[in-house]
Amino acid sequence: MPLMLSVVAASVTLAAPVRFDRVDLLSEDAGTFLHYDMPLAGAYTPEVALSFLQQVKVVAALPVGLYAGVSYASQSLSYEGMLWRSQEGRGLVWTTSLHTRLLLPYGAHAGLAWRVGPLRVGGGASLSTAATWARPDWKQWRVLPVLAVGIGANVAPGM
Repeated sequence: MPLMLSVVAASVTLAAPVRFDRVDLLSEDAGTFLHYDMPLAGAYTPEVALSFLQQVKVVAALPVGLYAGVSYASQSLSYEGMLWRSQEGRGLVWTTSLHTRLLLPYGAHAGLAWRVGPLRVGGGASLSTAATWARPDWKQWRVLPVLAVGIGANVAPGM
């Protein structure tokens, strides 16, 4: 009986509306595109263009205050907490997220983001590793500063 109740509760929670939030043109995940790929754009334009497309992320707002993002290269589950909101609907938020590749955790992110209408610009630090399902090794880590640019729904968190 308790299992049945938890399944019903989960179904009701998941039945709440999931809404489109934004498309991140620059993703906060590992930060490798700006640091490793972008400097090679002049010499390896097709490869850098492919790397760019792989990190573009679609983000949905979940009913419990979380955000789920999916790109070709990774998935993320993040939370944004409001720090300050102006009367025009602009907002400064703190954000933290867990990053996965095919649902295998490989990193995390923490930072700040500014939302102005449909635009979201963020910055912070990303901690990541090269762990994969074929090689689940979390011995080497890298920390990179990240920049994120997203365009989407014309709302700030909590609105």
